[in-house]
Amino acid sequence: MKYLLLTVAAAGMFVLSSQTAHAQGNYEIQVYGADTVPPHSTMVELHSNYTADGQKRFIDGVDPTNHAEHETVEITQGINGWSEVGFYIFTSEQSGTGVQWVGDHIRPRVRVPDSWRWPVGVSVSTEVGYQRALFSPDTWTWEIRPIVDKTLGRWYFAVNPALERTWHGPDVNLGIGFSPAAKLS
Repeated sequence: MKYLLLTVAAAGMFVLSSQTAHAQGNYEIQVYGADTVPPHSTMVELHSNYTADGQKRFIDGVDPTNHAEHETVEITQGINGWSEVGFYIFTSEQSGTGVQWVGDHIRPRVRVPDSWRWPVGVSVSTEVGYQRALFSPDTWTWEIRPIVDKTLGRWYFAVNPALERTWHGPDVNLGIGFSPAAKLS
C-alpha cells in the first residue's frame, strides 16, 4: 500500500507541475502502457473522437472542428518480444464535407524486455507524421514518448511525459513542447 500511495502522490505532483492545457487533441487521445504487441501479431484499433463544441469557422485556412467526428485507424505489428511498429490513418467527417483523409503517422516502439525484471514497465515510442494543412497548420510533426507503468494489486498506473516537435508549419520555431499524460485505474 505504501508504494501505491507514493505512486499516486508522484503522479499528482507530475500532473500539477505541468503547464495548463490550452487545447485538446482532436484525434487519437491515449495514455499508453509499456507493453508491446506480441511478436508476429497484428492489432487493429479504431479511436473515435467527437468535438461537441469546437471552432466554428476557418482560422488561417484550418477547417472548423465544431461537430466534427474524427476516426483514427491504428494498425500495430509486433516485431519481436520487445518492439512493435504502429501506423495511424486519421480521418475527419463533418456535415457537408463527408469523410476526409487528414494524414498518417508511423510509431515504432521498444520496451525493456521482461527478462530484465525491472520493477516497472518501461518503453519508448517515437511518432512521426503528416497531416494536411486543412486540418493542422503544422503539417509535419514528431513526438518521443517515454512510457512507465505499474500494476499494484487491483491498481494500474501509467505516465507518458511526451516531448513534441513541429518540423513544418508555423510552430516550428517554438522548439520542443512538453505534453504529459497519466492514467490511474
